[in-house]
Amino acid sequence: MQHLESMGDKWFVLGVTSDDILGVISTTLDLGGSRPAWGMKDEQVERILMAWPSESLLRTSVLMAGKPGGKLSVAAVTPFMEGFPNQLTVRDTFAWKGGHAGEILAQPEDFPGLWFYDPLFFRDAEGDVKEKTCTFVLSGLCFGIRRALLDELTVTEGPAYEQHALEWMKANPTKTRLDVPPLKIPLKGRTLMDLGEHYSEYQCHASIFDVDSFMFGSEKGQFKVYRFGIAFGNPEKPVYAIIYAPEKVCHKGYVPAEGDDVDMVFWMQGRIDDTAEGRAPEETSGQDNQ
Repeated sequence: MQHLESMGDKWFVLGVTSDDILGVISTTLDLGGSRPAWGMKDEQVERILMAWPSESLLRTSVLMAGKPGGKLSVAAVTPFMEGFPNQLTVRDTFAWKGGHAGEILAQPEDFPGLWFYDPLFFRDAEGDVKEKTCTFVLSGLCFGIRRALLDELTVTEGPAYEQHALEWMKANPTKTRLDVPPLKIPLKGRTLMDLGEHYSEYQCHASIFDVDSFMFGSEKGQFKVYRFGIAFGNPEKPVYAIIYAPEKVCHKGYVPAEGDDVDMVFWMQGRIDDTAEGRAPEETSGQDNQ
């Protein structure tokens, strides 16, 4: 397991090749905007994130950094997604090269910690943030999705199976360990998540809700992106995320629908909610409000 300090695969699923990145940067800086909460400046470094377009839940973003009063250079070019707000406690952080971007490990109540990429890492991970509880907005970008193939999961090893075996043996004292049946876990309507090949990437079985779609991309190359919600963690206090699935990653033309159970792989993104109190973002002089 490793932290993958790259955006190439994320841009690929959005139809953006390495040759297109300069165009993404140019368009975002020329037409995009920012918010006061998306920038920081001290005596040593200035950073500001620009995003475009303002009316979309899925945007392009460019993080600029440099010496205060000097020329700012591009530090990161990333998809920028709106998400659902959740109360999470920061457990760890991982700064990418340069320290401007990075990943955060934050934990919801009664559920393991979640690694996610934070496009405003320079702001959200400033100082001693460990054990700090904040409202993070969580989202995910799909690498692949299909309608779930199984309604039931058969488990024959691991902690859950061992607990099942102990309980079964107590209820069947005349039987042996070899008689313990497999653990059958119903999957319909449930969410199961596990880390993928890299931190902030997840394999997931989930029941989806609030399904919608919109067009994304340049005027000449627009394509459909499906947007839907998932819930996971403690059923009494679930964690919510908005997932974005470009049409090209939907297996054999699958069209996500309300209430479907799906299997998917996605990259998780999160940031501290800077509009948590419902205030309209303050416009930055000379830039479009995002």
